[in-house]
Amino acid sequence: MTGDLTSPRSPRTGFQLSSRRLASVLVTAYIAVSAVLGAMLLAAPPVPEATGQPRTTYSYRPGPPSPSGPTGRSSGEFPRPMLSTPSPSMVALPIPAGYQRVVGPGGLVTTVPQGWTITRSTGPGSVQATDPADPGRFVRYGGAPPPSASLNESHVDYARAFGAAKPGYRAIRLDAVTYRGMAAVEWEFAHAIDGGTRHAKSLYWRVDGIEFFIYAAAPAERWAETEPIYRTMMANSTP
Repeated sequence: MTGDLTSPRSPRTGFQLSSRRLASVLVTAYIAVSAVLGAMLLAAPPVPEATGQPRTTYSYRPGPPSPSGPTGRSSGEFPRPMLSTPSPSMVALPIPAGYQRVVGPGGLVTTVPQGWTITRSTGPGSVQATDPADPGRFVRYGGAPPPSASLNESHVDYARAFGAAKPGYRAIRLDAVTYRGMAAVEWEFAHAIDGGTRHAKSLYWRVDGIEFFIYAAAPAERWAETEPIYRTMMANSTP
């Protein structure tokens, strides 16, 4: 006769647990293991964020320049931002009496005589303000991306081509100058037009990929009263 699984003894093993006692033992073991795992989880360090790195709080502390140069790190700090100290903005200056502040292409800000008629001019990035009492007297201003040639080279070439195309052209000056600490070119010239002579003067400089300019022109007999307008534009232009 075979052994009964529900009896405390079995002919094969000599002793065997009943199914009820076996279930009781398993439940007791499960509770014990769960208690141990719970204690281990409570004692474990917090799990890092999804990025895999613990959260860190940084603070910026100003200090002396890093010994490794402008882009290096100083000990315990982030790289400090490179800050430039621009010249005082001409926009903040009072507007001269008899003038109005205008904004031209490229972001150029300057001043022109009050009441002059402002229209779009020929050429990229150029605006013209004309004396309503004398259309032959006007100023231009603005800015646009420059050619690939250097500032000096591009204007020497342009002046040469302009002079070859204009009758009676006379170069008065074409100089490399400094304008507000920046390299610039100033060009003054005269040429024949409509039976008379036009006198003109212009200034060119480059900032952040834009070539800016101011320009004034008038009949030669009125240049003496027009040049102060050019000078006022120079003193009140930005950038």
